[in-house]
Amino acid sequence: MNKKIAVLILMLFAAGILIVAAMSIRKSLGIKKNGVETESIVQSIRTNSKSHLKSVTVVFKTSEGKEVTATASTRQFVNKGESVKIWYDPASPQTIDFGDTIRYNMRGVIIGGLLFLFGLYYFIKFSLKDDADSKLLRSGKKISAESVEIVRDERYRMGDSNPWIIKCKWIDNINNKEYEFVSKDYTIDPAPYLQGRSTIDVFINPEDPGKYFMDTSFMPKGNNTIG
Repeated sequence: MNKKIAVLILMLFAAGILIVAAMSIRKSLGIKKNGVETESIVQSIRTNSKSHLKSVTVVFKTSEGKEVTATASTRQFVNKGESVKIWYDPASPQTIDFGDTIRYNMRGVIIGGLLFLFGLYYFIKFSLKDDADSKLLRSGKKISAESVEIVRDERYRMGDSNPWIIKCKWIDNINNKEYEFVSKDYTIDPAPYLQGRSTIDVFINPEDPGKYFMDTSFMPKGNNTIG
């Protein structure tokens, strides 16, 4: 999968966490600030094992004496029949809050925010890399690098499941310095697509050959790279 697409998916996921958590905090703060505090009786409990939040249904009477049954999440340990404090919205009494989920949802804001910033950083980084590659294709010096070989990328430490990379070398006749160029990671073996090739076109920055773009357009299109 393209790295930028993967990062965008991460950012959307992070934004979802952030928005949901922030809206929950806003709702809780609004009810506590503008709502009415009262005592209620626990009618039933439903536990959410994944988030450890309990959905608790309570019965209480409004300031006008109207009996209301309402449900909300809480971090408290409560039992059926127990008396617990709640806040309710006088305009919509079934909208209640136990006043203890703000800190829990704040973690969602922090986690979602950090993930979003992490994704944004890499999205910008990959976008700049794409721009640099496009510039090299337009105005870089085209060379033919030799000594083509295919190796596993050992950085992943996955043994036989490590992705493949293409390596090639080029010697600058001006300073007799040798440069090595490495392709992106491939999830498929490039060997069948390199048959008959002894060189690969590489576009370099003449002032700094360490900045380059390897032309691997001979590889099949599709989801076969890591990046």
